[in-house]
Amino acid sequence: MKLLFVYNANEGLFNAVTDSIHKVFSPSTYECRLCYYTHGLARMRKPWKRFLESLDRPIAFCHRNEFWRDYDRHDIELPSILVEADGKLEILVPRAEIEKCDDLDALINRVSTALGQLTTA
Repeated sequence: MKLLFVYNANEGLFNAVTDSIHKVFSPSTYECRLCYYTHGLARMRKPWKRFLESLDRPIAFCHRNEFWRDYDRHDIELPSILVEADGKLEILVPRAEIEKCDDLDALINRVSTALGQLTTA
């Protein structure tokens, strides 16, 4: 079972630069809370990276345009954290739950809780 982190942003250098600027100058209107909490201006935040490394499962990341191209799932609100198993996607942490998080610690706790519920279900 693979975790799939889907950002509500498009791939590419130009998009990365403009997104970074947007996060700094207008964080309240930035569209991707997943990216906002997990990445600084140029790279993944160290606490997030350590958390991901502690998970004992495959992990993948994709941007909105890649997700729509590869999975054609426009019904899933982005950003979202998904579980992919046997070619099927299930939402682990939906956009609404990501947006309720106040900071990176809250996001990590939410993902940990969801993973714990997944393994006990």
